[in-house]
Order: sequence, then structure tokens, then C-alpha cells
Amino acid sequence: LNKMKNIRNYFIIACFSLISLNALQAQVSMVYSLGISPQQAPQGHYVFVNRSSPDSEFTFNLSQVKASYFVGAGIRYTMAPFFLMTEAQYNKRSYVYDVVPTSSSFIRSEETIEFNESMHVINVPVSVGVELGIIEVFSGFLPQFIVAHQTDLDQLTGYSDDLKTLRLGWQTGIAAKVNKLRIGLNYKMDANNYADHISINEQQLKLTGRSSRVIGSLSFVF
Repeated sequence: LNKMKNIRNYFIIACFSLISLNALQAQVSMVYSLGISPQQAPQGHYVFVNRSSPDSEFTFNLSQVKASYFVGAGIRYTMAPFFLMTEAQYNKRSYVYDVVPTSSSFIRSEETIEFNESMHVINVPVSVGVELGIIEVFSGFLPQFIVAHQTDLDQLTGYSDDLKTLRLGWQTGIAAKVNKLRIGLNYKMDANNYADHISINEQQLKLTGRSSRVIGSLSFVF
């Protein structure tokens, strides 16, 4: 019995020693990043609006997500080969919507009216990753805080919106390391659909497809 206790004690001591050694080898670094997301033309299905009022009926669609830029700073905790990283990233997102009047027979006219919308967003990605030589692979949650919002759509009769301050999503990516420099490619997707916060006369204008983007990034780890 004493022998078993001794083995157990040695095992516990060895585990704590290993954890302590890893903790000593762990590194906390600052991360500064820049990124760009290219322009998109989402292939969503348009929705009919005001179908019960032929004189004011139109179709609504997202025609363009403009290119946007990211700038951020954060902290990285590395316990090789694994790491945990979180940042605060500022990003302005801009959207162009098409409104096309129709006739009562649902025939779209040649007239297209464009409306712009923009959101100022603070992204707070929380990533867990692993180092595979010069390559890093990571994934994690993506809380997003809408700090400002502008739209031309408020010119439409019956417009209202329910844009939440906090939105959630997820992100994954891969990066190549060159000393303190990280060159990465990220894919980010929100939990919400395009335009799901917009309503006309209490009709929600949610479009097919979740809000997503690909980001090329450049990070410095010090």
C-alpha cells in the first residue's frame, strides 16, 4: 500500500514539475495586425417587399460588399506548440443594396435605386492555435461590437432596423511565420444573415447567405 502511495506521489510531483516547466517556457507577446477584405458581390436571392401594396412594391437585394480594412492590437500567450491569442480590431463594413420597383405582376423594372449602409465594428477574435513549423493554424470565436451605424435605407417608407450592438461569429485561418512577422489568410463568418436587421413595414428583409469574408492579414508579434 505504501509503495502505491509513493508511486502516486511521484506521479503528482512529476505532473506539477512538467506544468511548472511549461509555464516557465511560456511567452506572452503583443500582437499588432493589419488586414484587408476584398470586395464581394454575394449571390443572394432578392426578396419582394410590399407585395400587398402594388403601387409601392419593390425587390430588395444586396449587390455589393465593399472592400474593407482592419487594424488591431492584442495579446498572444504561447506554450509551444500551442497558443492562445485575442485582439481588438477596428473595421468599417460598407454595403450597397439594390431596390427595384415592380408591377403588380412581379415584373422587375429597368430602374435600380442604390442605397448604402455602413457599420463601424470592433471585432474581438479569441483564437486557439498550434504551430506546425513555420505554419500556424488557428480557430475560435468572434464577438463583434457595432459602435456606429449609418444607412440611406431610412429614406424608404416604413423602414426600421433592429441592429444588435453585440453580434457573434467564428473564424479560422492559417499563417506563415517569418521571424516576428505573420502573413495570414483568415475566413470569418457571422451568425447572422445579410440584412436580417432591416425591416420595411414590419417585413424582415433577411437575405439568403450568412455574412462572411476572407481577410488577408499582416501581423507583428513582439
